[in-house]
Amino acid sequence: MPRSVIVAAGVTVSLLLSGCSALEGGSVAGDFPSRNVEIMVPAAPGGGWDLTARQLQHVIQEDGFLPGRSVSVVNVTGAGGAVGISKLVTKNRKDPHTLMITGLVMVGALTLNQSKITISDTTPIATITAEQEVLVVKADSPLKSLKDLVDKYQADPTSVSWGGGTIGGTDHITAGTLVKAAGADPSKVKYISYSGGGEATAAILSGDVTVGISGLSEFEEQITAGKMRVLATTGTEAMTVAGKQLPTMKSEGYDAEVLNWRAIVAPPDIPDADRQRLIEFVSKANNSPEWAEIRKKQGWTDFFKTGDDAKKFIADETTRVEALLKELGII
Repeated sequence: MPRSVIVAAGVTVSLLLSGCSALEGGSVAGDFPSRNVEIMVPAAPGGGWDLTARQLQHVIQEDGFLPGRSVSVVNVTGAGGAVGISKLVTKNRKDPHTLMITGLVMVGALTLNQSKITISDTTPIATITAEQEVLVVKADSPLKSLKDLVDKYQADPTSVSWGGGTIGGTDHITAGTLVKAAGADPSKVKYISYSGGGEATAAILSGDVTVGISGLSEFEEQITAGKMRVLATTGTEAMTVAGKQLPTMKSEGYDAEVLNWRAIVAPPDIPDADRQRLIEFVSKANNSPEWAEIRKKQGWTDFFKTGDDAKKFIADETTRVEALLKELGII
């Protein structure tokens, strides 16, 4: 069996003045942007948050949403995003020129790392995208439907192994959410974490795990080739692969939904006028044809909420995920 690991990721975006260092805090209300912008990613390059940050950087610069200013991307790794968010909340406090891309994965990672700093300590600007998960089995699996999977789990939880990414991440949350919606015990979930999509794919195809969970892009090639079968997707909008509409957890009779959402946040205590300017320029980027094309290409859903709506959504998700991780028995 491929080795299992625990991996955490994140992304941060900062906007810095060319040739000048970042402010240790403080801003004249309403002066945004008075410096250039840098995008910090609380994870290594190459992940979903990194891709989101760099694509957003491209749109902002190409369409001139920050006239006379430039945008750069910086990766800050460590402790599942805890190092990056700590920098945002402490060193960059009050500075509206520093932003961070965050999302569902960070909620679980910060909880598992027992971080004293949480996303609620930041200033939410907007949720921007969301991505559905898919639950797949190898093509010759005796499990033909999501009900078959749930029935097998209810009969003997130890007979079902769930393969995906980070412990406490979106894939793990999906397993727990489905089991809970089915009225079964989430604490019995036997979850195996893999370091990448390649390892997870090999485990599914070899039968090392009963069911695999990830974003569609990780498994689409195997699904199209007929080597994997989709039991369900995790959103409310049906997706189509190779001309076939895929069932959702809800269409299969389970009142459950999981979206791998991503958001952009600013440091705490920024001036209200600058917060509004941030919302305005992020809204312009989100509404641009270029960003719509990027969403389509990447398979991202438009999940745009701003200001207080974004703040409430993130707070509700944090409460939900923390409770579920306790039920899964991992905290």
